[in-house]
Amino acid sequence: MRYKGSQIAMAIAAVGVIAAATTACGDSGASSDTFLGFSSPTMAQEGGKFTADAVNEAAKSLGWDEQSYDANLSADTQVSNIQTMVDRPATAIAAWALDEGAIAGAYSRAESADIPVVGVNSGGTGVKSIVWTEATTCEDGGIVAQVAQLFATAKPGGNIAIMSGPPAPSIVSMTECFSNAAKALGLNIITQQDNTADTSSGASALAQDMLSAHPDIDGFWAYNDATALGIASVLDAAGKTAYSATNPTGIVVTGSNGDSSAIKAVQNGTITATVDTDPVCTGWTIVAATRDSIGGNAAESYVVKSNIVDSTTIADYVAPENKTCSLDALPLVE
Repeated sequence: MRYKGSQIAMAIAAVGVIAAATTACGDSGASSDTFLGFSSPTMAQEGGKFTADAVNEAAKSLGWDEQSYDANLSADTQVSNIQTMVDRPATAIAAWALDEGAIAGAYSRAESADIPVVGVNSGGTGVKSIVWTEATTCEDGGIVAQVAQLFATAKPGGNIAIMSGPPAPSIVSMTECFSNAAKALGLNIITQQDNTADTSSGASALAQDMLSAHPDIDGFWAYNDATALGIASVLDAAGKTAYSATNPTGIVVTGSNGDSSAIKAVQNGTITATVDTDPVCTGWTIVAATRDSIGGNAAESYVVKSNIVDSTTIADYVAPENKTCSLDALPLVE
């Protein structure tokens, strides 16, 4: 499988005020022989919370103790959380790293203590097994390329605006992946802005400026759902509509993460599509990879399948609260 860049973190829509290090899942004291510590970049976003909850549920199915730590988008907090896991000590650590460089020292301590570390959409020092969501990979014909094809089919040769996010390497890589795929399909990337505020309101302000400068925009690609929803609000205020199978003259607007607000927006035609990254089965896959790492037979990568949710596929969408996964029957990309 081919990846671009270091592909660290997320297709996240982070907002929020959650404590820097929280015991969102699991008990504070381990009672079994196996303790898994999981470091989440943020659990303010619903996908992050669903993943952490699934990690806890899957760990319990093995009789393990588990504790999830919320970095709340702070690389320093995440480093401290990893150090806490090493000191406990954890049997194994899984981490969705915000900054592979910043976390290297903490990972080195884990490696020295013979504590296996499973990366989540990220690598780093001593990480020998990584769980990827397909949306953070850049394989020919993969989900990012499929999103680019959606734009090309809807607006052949169209003018496309890109709204990326904070400069995390994975976000940069995902944006580059889409841009290259779009250009290869004959689309014109006419403007790009970064929603560093990582909020819908920040995206709205940027989208207003982009639309004013380029009134001929045929589509907006957004790196996450909060950004796509911010764009959609500007289009609605301007009397414009989103493209769908039944509204071919609208502007294409896509996001990623499959947040419930984005699913509703697809249903009501406010945005064109979102990418469902399957946070629940991602959590179960994290535990499966950890189990394999402890057993010494982990694969180098586990890629959890993502799916485009648009007006033609919305009927097949399964909400996270209704999703069922098991450690040995996971929706992995072959």
